[in-house]
Amino acid sequence: MRRLVSLATLFLALSSFACRGDSPSKHYEVKLDQGGNHATVNVEVAATVGQRQQGLMLRQEMDEDAGMLFLFAQDVNIGFWMHNTYLPLDIAYIGADGKLLEVRQGKPLDETILTPAQKYRYVIEMNQGWFERHHFGTGTQVTLPPRLPAAE
Repeated sequence: MRRLVSLATLFLALSSFACRGDSPSKHYEVKLDQGGNHATVNVEVAATVGQRQQGLMLRQEMDEDAGMLFLFAQDVNIGFWMHNTYLPLDIAYIGADGKLLEVRQGKPLDETILTPAQKYRYVIEMNQGWFERHHFGTGTQVTLPPRLPAAE
């Protein structure tokens, strides 16, 4: 019975996110360039507090070149965690100038706070190993698309 109540509570909580418009917005293309290496990824955008808190929680799979872009209104140095996140992820912290600062690996369901060494403005979460497989590291130029929603 407790399990049914917990599942019902979870369903209501997720429904309320969708009803308030806190689900991630449409997909956008982000370009990455480092040396002669180029890639384009398709990301959902998390621009509100609710969207950033939800992130990729409860997802069971994600396409290889898909991810989530987290937008912040100013430079921050808050950590990310993998609470209720089933996918192993790369968490790429990006400065306001679009330079990739650091990539951390998030383990499924691990609640360790992954805080980068410096402040950042954006985060891109991709399937774990994506940045290494595509030869992108610190200093990669990340170009965001125009007309992104404003970060709240």
